[in-house]
Amino acid sequence: MALRPNQAKHKLAAGETVCCVSGLTDPEDIDRFGPAGFDAVWLEGEHGPVDFRDIGDLTRACDLWGMTSIMRINQNEQAIVYRALDRGVQGIVVPHVNTKAEAENVVAGGKFSPLGQRGLFTSRQGYGVENYFDNANDQTMFIV
Repeated sequence: MALRPNQAKHKLAAGETVCCVSGLTDPEDIDRFGPAGFDAVWLEGEHGPVDFRDIGDLTRACDLWGMTSIMRINQNEQAIVYRALDRGVQGIVVPHVNTKAEAENVVAGGKFSPLGQRGLFTSRQGYGVENYFDNANDQTMFIV
C-alpha cells in the first residue's frame, strides 16, 4: 500500500498554482466542496475552531476527495507539529517563525530520523505503507 500523495506539495514543486479552500470545520463541508476540484483544505487551528479532536475526521474527508489537508497550528512546538501529522494532516503551517533555528525546530518535529526527531505513533497514516518513514518525510509539507 502506498502513502497518499500530497497533491499540493507536488503541484507547488512543479511551479503550479494550488487552489485551497478554508473555513471548513466539518467533514460534511469538505464532502460538499470535494467535487469542486480543490487541491487542498486549510484547517485553521491558530485563529479558528479546529482542534485535535476534529483532525482525524476532517483529514479522512480530505483523503476521500484527494485533497491535501493543511493545518495552521498555534505554536512552534514539536509536539504540536507531530501530533497534527499523526492525526492525518499532510501540511503544517507554523506562524511567527522568524529565524533559521525556529524553522529547523518545525522540521525536526515533523520529520522522522535521520531528518528530524518525530516519534512514531501507529496512526492510520502508516498502516501497510512500505518504507513509511521515508514516504512520510517525502510527503510532509511545511509552511513557515
